[in-house]
Amino acid sequence: METIAILGTGLMGSSLGLALRKRNVPVRIHVYARRPETRETALNFGVADAVFSDPVEAVKGAGLIVLCVPVLTIPELAKACRAGLRPGAIITDVGSTKACLNELMTEVLAGTGAEFIGSHPICGSEQQGIEAGNADLYDGAVTVVTPPMLADDVSVEKVSSLWKSAGARVTIMDAASHDRILAATSHLPHVVAAALALSSGDNGLFCGSGFRDTTRIADGSPQVWSDIVRTNAPALKAALKIFCDNLNELAALIDEDNGEKLANWFAAARDKRKELLR
Repeated sequence: METIAILGTGLMGSSLGLALRKRNVPVRIHVYARRPETRETALNFGVADAVFSDPVEAVKGAGLIVLCVPVLTIPELAKACRAGLRPGAIITDVGSTKACLNELMTEVLAGTGAEFIGSHPICGSEQQGIEAGNADLYDGAVTVVTPPMLADDVSVEKVSSLWKSAGARVTIMDAASHDRILAATSHLPHVVAAALALSSGDNGLFCGSGFRDTTRIADGSPQVWSDIVRTNAPALKAALKIFCDNLNELAALIDEDNGEKLANWFAAARDKRKELLR
């Protein structure tokens, strides 16, 4: 039976373990977590078959290793488990930016015989911690696999199969294209939600469902989002420019005080949303 190691037991890591268990995937799951209470919970919840306080021990014998930590912690954690990596081991992740990781992980894994194949499951929640784990989190979710240029095809298929076995739909894409697209569809909405929360003053009594729905994702992990912004800055800045251009267009229409043009602006936005989510 193949062993999979999951390093990091927040929402994404715990949900992966639960998804594999629910779907009766024939694997043995090793979990690394720093805190004793988290390791105990991982066993009690059925996230893991075995838990470890040392990443080196967690990855020993594992053919596939999934790093479920903030983007800039991924290379650090990979470096910490180098001594336990077996030749031919495949490392993947759940990070939201990929091009930076491809470069950093190539350096970290040099000489180990292990290979990095990046992944980004496009799903999640503002909830954090192992208690937020959800066996159905990946069900139907798109997961982007972003292999480096010279990646082994068999390794890419193994990573793809992991996510499919957790219920996800897999698409393969180069890292630069992934970062450009996700800057507009994922990273921009998060920073806009954060900016909206910061811009709303002290009027909580009057914050209705529209405010709650629009700003929900601003409740996510500050460390996770700091890392995402830092590792995808050029693409995010380009997306922010387009967003600001649209706001400036709206500001000009407000100054013009033309009801028909304002209605057309909102109609165009409504139609674009329907097209994107169709």
